[in-house]
Amino acid sequence: MYAAICRSLFVTLSIGLCCICLTILKLRKHDSKDAHEDYDEAAAQALCKLRQVFAVMSDFGPHARLSDVKTGILSAAQNALDTDLVALFTIDPCLGGIECVCTDEVNGSLQTAFLNLAGNLVTDRECKEPLVIDSTSVGPDNETMRELIGCGVGIILACPIRSEVGASGALAAFYPAGQSVNSLIHLAEAVAAQASAMISYALSIEQSSNLLDDLAGANQELSVQATIDGLTGLANHRTFQQTLHELCRYASSTRGNRKFCLVMADVDNFKNYNDTYGHQAGDVVLMTVARVMNAKVRQGDLAARYGGEEFALLLKGANKEEAQAIADRIRSSVATQSYDRGTITISMGIAEYPTDSNDMTELIEKADRALYHAKITGRNRIVVWGSSSATVNHDNTNGSTLMGDGRKKVLVVENPNEQHAGDIYNTLAAQSCEVRAAANSIEAVEILRTQVFDISFVSIEALPDRNLTALSDLTSIHPQMPVVLVTESHLLEESRVALQRGASDVLLRPFNPMELPILVERNVERCRLERERMTQKGIGLVLQSIDALVSAIDAKDHYTAGHSQRVTGLALAIADELNIPVQERSALEFASRLHDIGKLILPDSALNKQTQLNDQEWAAMRQHPVAGCKIVGAIDELAYVSTIIRHHHERLNGTGYPDGLRGEAIPYPSRIIAVADAYEAMTSERSYRAKRSPLEAFDELTQNTGTFYAHEIVKALGKVLMASGELCQRNDRRAA
Repeated sequence: MYAAICRSLFVTLSIGLCCICLTILKLRKHDSKDAHEDYDEAAAQALCKLRQVFAVMSDFGPHARLSDVKTGILSAAQNALDTDLVALFTIDPCLGGIECVCTDEVNGSLQTAFLNLAGNLVTDRECKEPLVIDSTSVGPDNETMRELIGCGVGIILACPIRSEVGASGALAAFYPAGQSVNSLIHLAEAVAAQASAMISYALSIEQSSNLLDDLAGANQELSVQATIDGLTGLANHRTFQQTLHELCRYASSTRGNRKFCLVMADVDNFKNYNDTYGHQAGDVVLMTVARVMNAKVRQGDLAARYGGEEFALLLKGANKEEAQAIADRIRSSVATQSYDRGTITISMGIAEYPTDSNDMTELIEKADRALYHAKITGRNRIVVWGSSSATVNHDNTNGSTLMGDGRKKVLVVENPNEQHAGDIYNTLAAQSCEVRAAANSIEAVEILRTQVFDISFVSIEALPDRNLTALSDLTSIHPQMPVVLVTESHLLEESRVALQRGASDVLLRPFNPMELPILVERNVERCRLERERMTQKGIGLVLQSIDALVSAIDAKDHYTAGHSQRVTGLALAIADELNIPVQERSALEFASRLHDIGKLILPDSALNKQTQLNDQEWAAMRQHPVAGCKIVGAIDELAYVSTIIRHHHERLNGTGYPDGLRGEAIPYPSRIIAVADAYEAMTSERSYRAKRSPLEAFDELTQNTGTFYAHEIVKALGKVLMASGELCQRNDRRAA
């Protein structure tokens, strides 16, 4: 760059000297035609003016600004060309517009008139000769020339300014009509040539300075980009590795082995979220999680994006208890953030230096393994390396069935006399699962009537006569629960029949104990994804199917026409009062609209009978939830909804139908529909009885709280009815 500047300076001085010599020669040639006695005086005057021009130009230092150079050119031209009307027109090399620097006497009209008459001298790089415009030669009819004459100008002398670095323009001098400018043409050329050189030089300096500024800014930006993750604004993987290395080196060299903790964190189910809603929605999640982390860590700690949806925290001077407290603040805050589509949670693993390891690589590995354990044992939790304790989300906002300590509930059905009895039970119990055993499928059915499990393992030896048909008895009660068949057989046909009977997977003995928790997690996650399919794909088709089915119900039973819509409205209002998660709310809505679809199988005589049903008709009526479950279950996207429909007439004390489920074994959405359905039925006209008042219906629900209906659901219904005005204010005590 400096070589280019020196070269420009040399060219400038050379051009100046050449211009002086050229002007002298031209004056000598011109003077040979005139009287000999005028030569010495004209030459002397020209040389004097050229020296003045050169002196003005030489006064600018190597760092002169372009604007100062232009002002100096005007001053030199004004003295050399014997006029106060001088203008310098140049083209901005960046924007391309024409700029004008002129003496005070050159007004806007003169500038416009010049550009109209000789604008090509400024812009056309092929124009290299000076130009003289005389009003007598242009003609009196030229409107622009008349404007010039009106300004007292009759002659324009202009010379082009050209350079090799993009600067171009023209130097123009204005004179009154009748003045001779022939003797000034060569001087104007010399001044223009010197101006070209000076402008080129100043422009080169300015461009070089701008380039240096740009390079400095770019270098600073690159330095920042080299340490910061572009999406989240956290430290990137490289910065994390360097900081961790420095922390380990410093801690090992400091007396007392100063502690710090490494926390590895991962966004739960992020791949599914990203694939379902798109990368932009996934990026929003990552940025939100990063913002929470950056806000919750202490001053001096480091939050970094480790890669993909995985993050890392370096908590300086923190022990495991302190790190766990910080991590839990982050975990709970992430779960309560507002996202466009549902709830987002994170799992976290913690390792401490040097307690768990004084090797950087091993420390990362242990924190990562703790994170993996957090994910396979329920997600939305924190696991500390070397500790059996874990911090768990007790609100169950992630949609999975968690116990108070976050453990999976597993039912193991196996014959206690078989060869490998107890291997699955003991392995899962050692892996922080809550396990219950059943000796056969009949005992398992009774257990499933009172409890809900995340997954069930059924040994083929525990089925009557090893008959896989018995699997249907287990899968029909809780179709959303994955059932894994355990067998030593490698028969393909046996596996095919098991899957047809509702099994979600097959486990062959002998198995690797380390793979068993992964199999649990895989099947539970697959089941959860199946439940979400109704909101992730084919919603339009599902809604059309629902509308058609609801219309079929209304057409079948004139007395209950509109019943499904009213039950749906009540159920959703109760769900809002209870803050039901959005995914469960969607399933509740579909199930409410279709809860009576099974009545399509009933004869018209039973539906519209004016008196009470007889035993045969009542037995048929009790089967409508089963029929509804089968009808809706035939639609893949509504498989989970079919389970809710099947159990909406179950009662907490086990006196309901069709399966006599009790307590928590009844799906929670089914319990909500049971309350909404009962209230709507009691307050509607029926063929066999008159309707009851809202107060009478609510009183009956309240009397059966704890035996038929859940207390918190009835209480929520009371608040809904109070808000809508169906229950008057004086009954506030009853609704509460």
